[in-house]
Formats: sequence, C-alpha cells, structure tokens
Amino acid sequence: IRTQILTPNTQDELTFKLYQRAKHVYSEAARVLQFKQVCEDAPDNAVQLLGELMNQSHRSCRDMYECSCPELDQLVDICRKFGAKGSRLTGAGWGGCTVSLVPADMLSSFLASVHEAYYQGNTSRLAQEKHSLFATKPGGGALVFREV
Repeated sequence: IRTQILTPNTQDELTFKLYQRAKHVYSEAARVLQFKQVCEDAPDNAVQLLGELMNQSHRSCRDMYECSCPELDQLVDICRKFGAKGSRLTGAGWGGCTVSLVPADMLSSFLASVHEAYYQGNTSRLAQEKHSLFATKPGGGALVFREV
C-alpha cells in the first residue's frame, strides 16, 4: 500500500479517517437528494428546510471531512447571524468560499452587514472584497445537448 497507493505526502500517515470521510460523502449525497425533493415538493417551509440542509452540509464538511478553515467558519457564522437561512462552504473548502441562502427582501442589509463584519477592519480581506461579495440567483446549470 505504501509504495503503490499512497502519495509522498501521505506515506508516513499511520491512520486514515475512512469511516469519517465516507460518512460525510454518503450523508452529503443524501442531503443533495433531500434538497432536490424539497425543491420539487415546494412546501411552505421550503426555504427553512433548504437552509437547514445547507447548514448540515457545512457542519459535515467542517467536522467529518475537515475541509473547512477558521475563516470560512467565521464567514458562515456571520452570514447566518445577518439573515442567511443556510450557509456553507463551497469550492472544495480549504480556503474556498461560502454560498448562502438569503431572502430577497433582506439582501441589501445582508450584504452590507457581511461586508462590515467580515471585511471592514481587515486590510487583506478588504482588498479582495470588491469581487468577492455578490448576489446571484439559482439557475439550471450547465447542460450538454446531443443530437440523436
């Protein structure tokens, strides 16, 4: 295993968290299916249900897969504090970014509050903020069309 499978940066590891990592992957797959089902069913509390699935996802990424970092956790907490119904890391973690579910009527105050709480007073963050904090809407995603 050491010479055939492990990479140079993992050859000296004595333990691997296989159960923990697998539990994250399978629970994340289940959350994706639950998210899809909530979107299809569109219950009255859909936003709260979707938000909680996002929050569960972040906790699992942070605790089970250990791919978050203090800055991402701080940003997720700030987003939730200022009105996000759900917030999670995205972009593979390890210093990536967050995506948050925010009601449209709270968007302006949410963006201003997150800017103040996370970016103001931190010059290295403030330099990147202009292109780092923005609103978007969900869409259909990328598709490949094939003629038959």
